[in-house]
Amino acid sequence: MRITLDIAKRMLDAGMAQAQKMGKACSIAIVDQNGWLVALHRMEGAIIPSADIARDKAWTAAVFKLPSFDISKFGDPSTPGFGLNAQNWNDRLTTIAGGLPIENGSEVIGGVGVSGGTPEEDVIICQATMAVIHL
Repeated sequence: MRITLDIAKRMLDAGMAQAQKMGKACSIAIVDQNGWLVALHRMEGAIIPSADIARDKAWTAAVFKLPSFDISKFGDPSTPGFGLNAQNWNDRLTTIAGGLPIENGSEVIGGVGVSGGTPEEDVIICQATMAVIHL
């Protein structure tokens, strides 16, 4: 399975419905397994930078095959990879929660990123965004 525009549109609809239910204006980005943008929506009232932040979260989750928050462990001096951060990687890498990989079994087929609420709220909206696809 791959993330098509039709699938991404259904995912955006589900994410926006959850955000509205929570009273949050946010941006939602969906990328393919290589981190390429498939769809992005900035809800009315969401702050302008939230679109770029959501894309960065989705990209990070897809290419590292981990939730965006889990990337922070690579900056922990007690773990291998110490020093991995946006200053020495690239301008898309983020360790902010709100980016989740989209998995089909053991294969990562994309990523979703949400920005506009607290990190915890962004994760809830991510989960709702992915709940509409049945893998």
